[in-house]
Amino acid sequence: MIWINKYWKPCLAGMLFIAGTLVIADGLAVYLKAGLAQALIKQAWSETLVSDRDVKPWPWADTWPVARLQVAQADTDLYILQGAQGSSLAFGPGWMDDSVRPEEIGTKLIAGHRDTHFKFLQKLQANDALILTSKDGRQMHYHVDTIQIIDSSKEQLLIDTRPERLVLITCYPFDAIEPGGPQRYIVNALPDKTFSL
Repeated sequence: MIWINKYWKPCLAGMLFIAGTLVIADGLAVYLKAGLAQALIKQAWSETLVSDRDVKPWPWADTWPVARLQVAQADTDLYILQGAQGSSLAFGPGWMDDSVRPEEIGTKLIAGHRDTHFKFLQKLQANDALILTSKDGRQMHYHVDTIQIIDSSKEQLLIDTRPERLVLITCYPFDAIEPGGPQRYIVNALPDKTFSL
């Protein structure tokens, strides 16, 4: 009994230290994987610009970069991935399938997670500038026109795909505890007058 009383505290402290170290290491691994993924996506984008073909960031990826979005006011530079499914959105904003291609004229739809890549949307204001680069290297300049919040459980998001514009969509509110609520935060950006394709 004396041995148990004498050694249980150091053993417990050692086990707690090991458990804490494992939790921290697991968290660091997530950040390291995320950083590596972004580096691979950036490299795939560079290869795409040179080759004008779709380049996957890693061999088993089910997505690839299709555009680049830059927003100076929000200090944001993002690579947009093909598709808005969960496996793509984990690594960056996704180009929605209902959208015209980045280099085409029409409405361009991009979705992203509110708590990661599209968190910057809450900082945008009317007339903020956005630059979208297509895989042929063409830059299209937009400015924020309107920002709206809709409840997708009460109204359907209807977007006319004919006019030239850029639409960024994420869940709302940005600080929600539960993910996947019905509200959507929608940024509508119109082409600058100097815009041309």
